[in-house]
Amino acid sequence: MIFSVITAGIASGAFSIFFNIRGINTLFAAINGTIGFLIFSLLTQYGLASYIAMLFASMAMAAYAEILARLRKAPASLFLVAGIIPIVPGGGIFEFALSFIQGDNDMAVSIGIRTLLEAGSIALGIIIVSSVVKLLLSGKKRI
Repeated sequence: MIFSVITAGIASGAFSIFFNIRGINTLFAAINGTIGFLIFSLLTQYGLASYIAMLFASMAMAAYAEILARLRKAPASLFLVAGIIPIVPGGGIFEFALSFIQGDNDMAVSIGIRTLLEAGSIALGIIIVSSVVKLLLSGKKRI
C-alpha cells in the first residue's frame, strides 16, 4: 500500500506539471493526491465501498485545497485538479466500455453504475466542502 500511495503522489505531481502548475504548488498538489489516495486506500482496506471511500477522500482533498488556497493566495482548483487524479475511476470507465463492446451487458451495467457512483461521490465531496467554505467566508464578511 505504501508504494501505491507514493506512486499516487508522484502521479499527482506529474499531472500538476501537465496542468501548468509551477513551483512549490506542484509539491502541494502532489501532497494532496497522496493524502486523498491514502484515505481512499485505508477506507477501502477496512471494508467501505469504493464510492463511500471516494466521497471521504475527495472531501479531505477539497478541504486541503481550500486551506492551501487561502495560505498561498491561489485558487483551490490549482491544488485540487491534479490532486484528484489518483482516485478518478478511469479503470471503471475502461472496464465498462470493454464489457459493453464484448456484449456482456449485465456486467457493463453493473460496472457502469459503480463507476457513476464513484464519479458522483468525488463531485459531491468537492461540492460539500466548497459550499461549506463559501458559507463560512460569506458569514465572516457580514460581521
